Order: sequence, then C-alpha cells, then structure tokens
Amino acid sequence: MIQNENLLDLINGIYRWRKPIIISCILAAIISVIVSLVLPNYYRSTTVFYAASPDLANPLPVGTVETKRKVYGTDTDLDRLFSIANSSEVEEFLINEFDLFDRYEIDQNSDQAQYAVRLSLAKMFNTKKNKFDALELSVEDKEPEMAAQMANAAREKINEIGQKVIKESQFNLLKNYKSAVDTKEEVRKQTIDSLGKLRKRFQIFNARSQGENLGEQLATVEGKYFNAKAKLDAFKKSSVYRDSMIAVQAKVDGLKKQLDKLRQLGDNYSEGAGTIERLELEAREFGTQLALDKERYKQLKSAYETPFNALHLVQKAEIPVIKSRPIRSMIVIGTVGITFFLGIIWAILMSQYRDVNWRSVFSDEPRN
Repeated sequence: MIQNENLLDLINGIYRWRKPIIISCILAAIISVIVSLVLPNYYRSTTVFYAASPDLANPLPVGTVETKRKVYGTDTDLDRLFSIANSSEVEEFLINEFDLFDRYEIDQNSDQAQYAVRLSLAKMFNTKKNKFDALELSVEDKEPEMAAQMANAAREKINEIGQKVIKESQFNLLKNYKSAVDTKEEVRKQTIDSLGKLRKRFQIFNARSQGENLGEQLATVEGKYFNAKAKLDAFKKSSVYRDSMIAVQAKVDGLKKQLDKLRQLGDNYSEGAGTIERLELEAREFGTQLALDKERYKQLKSAYETPFNALHLVQKAEIPVIKSRPIRSMIVIGTVGITFFLGIIWAILMSQYRDVNWRSVFSDEPRN
C-alpha cells in the first residue's frame, strides 16, 4: 500500500505540473522549428572504388609464360588507400583546389586558420569500408555540384598519389637494374679483353676445336716425320741412293721444323687452354645473363613510363538531389522529447521536495 501511495503521489505531482510541461513542449517545438528552418541544407556525394593490385604495374618476368595476375588489391592495398585518403597531402589539395578558406568563411590570416579549415573539412569529408570491402569516399557541401566535384577530385588525387608511391618503388628497382646492367657490362668487357690478350699470347682462338685439330696435326706430322727419318737412316746405310737421300733429308728437316712448331703450339695450348675455356664460358654466361637483364630493364622502364590506375572505379560521385542533413523532423521530435523528459523530472522533484527547507540544506548547521 505504501508503494502504491508513493506512485500515486508521483503521478499526482506530474499531473499538477501538466500545464507548465505542455507549455514548455510547445515552446520547444516552436523554437526547434524556427532553428531547424534557419539551418542550411547539406548534400552528400559518394564515390566508390576498390584498390588495384600493384602487380598490374609490374611486367612479367622474362622467359616465363603468361600467368594469372591479381587485378584487385589486398587488404594491405586498401589500407594504403585509406592512409592516402586521410593524408595531409589530400587535405592540402582540396583546400587549395576549392579555396576552402573562403568557402568555410575562415580568416586565412588568423593564427589557427590551418587548424580551423582542416577541422571543417574533416566534418565534411568521410571515408569508410563498406560491406563489399570497397572504399566509400563522401563529401558534404551546401551546394550539391560542389560536393560531387570535391569527391571526384579527391578520388583522382588518391589515385595520383597511389601511382606515385608505386612509381617510386619502380624507379628504385629500375635504378638498381641499371646499375647491375652497367656492372655486368663492365665485367664482361674486362673478361673479353683478358680473353683477347690470352688468345693472342697463346695463339688459341677456339680452345675446343683448335685442341682437336692440333692433336690430329701433331699425330699426322709425327708419323710422317718418323717415317721419313727411318727412310733417311736406311739411305745413310747405303751409298747408292745419294740423290734420294738428299731429298729425304730435306723432307725430314721440314717435318722436324713443322713438328717443333706444332709441339710449341701444343705447349702453349696446354698452358693457356684451361684459362681460355674458363673465360670463354664466363663470357658466354655473362652475355646470356646480360641479355636477360637488358630485356628485363626494358620491360621495367616501359612499365615505369606507362600510366596505370591505383584503383578500380565502381561508382563516380554524382550530383545529389536529396539533402543529407539536417533532418528537421528529427530535430523537432528530439527537442520536444528531451523537453518533456526534463519537465517530468522537474515535476517529480518539485512534488517530492516542495516542503523541504532549502535554507537549512545550504547551512553550516546540521539538519535535525
């Protein structure tokens, strides 16, 4: 019964204050309507895009078949676009491109002008990841055409910066390849120079074929020499064929000189063939690798000089036809609701504590 009596007292207290509560709600409704009508309309324009895979900016490796390449970027690539979208470079671009100091009525000469314009832009500029893992970039403005222009311009600036980030990586890779190609060309040139000097010194111009030919010639000349020498020894034991002996002696002398020359060439070949073959192999390997590196360098250079998109556009920012805010009905309903709630609390407080001696509450003396 006591609880019921207390509840009825509360209801009675609210009822007795019904007229002030109703009047307060009516006044709040009128004021909120007037204020909401004064507020300017804002329009939101949104552009949607995906991150492109950096693989699209890279050439295929030389000597490989066509492989499946990623078209859309990963979460890391999307995070990179988020970082770019919220970077100071994009903010600075929008501020200068659309003269936001004048547009947001900010004195550019004030000490906090930069902070104020960036804060105002942050309220109008928003990026988020939607349920399809795409990036949504939205811009609000009092003019719908300006909202669409700023959103599209921001997206293009993000694309430009994203390209620049990847281009810088390509440039560093290109520079490293150029340095590697120059180094290999210099080493190959030194190898060829050393090979030429050794060939001239040892008279070896083709180590493999020349060794085979030299062996065959040496075996043939040695056979002819020993055959002629045996015939000469036979003629020396007989004094009958003096004229033939002179001819055979001349042949033996000629074969001896030819054999000495071949043996000298053989000694030179034995001494220099191994080094020359090694340098020939190095020169061929350097030439093959250098050709691949040069082709790779050409592809990297072509990729560096070719523009590409750092994002895939899904939806271009269009001129909005419906305002995004303020929602005037919600402002009026919310204001009236808060006023009614505060009025109820006030009525309850007045009913419960109407007999309290407030002077004794705010006194240094303890209450009895």
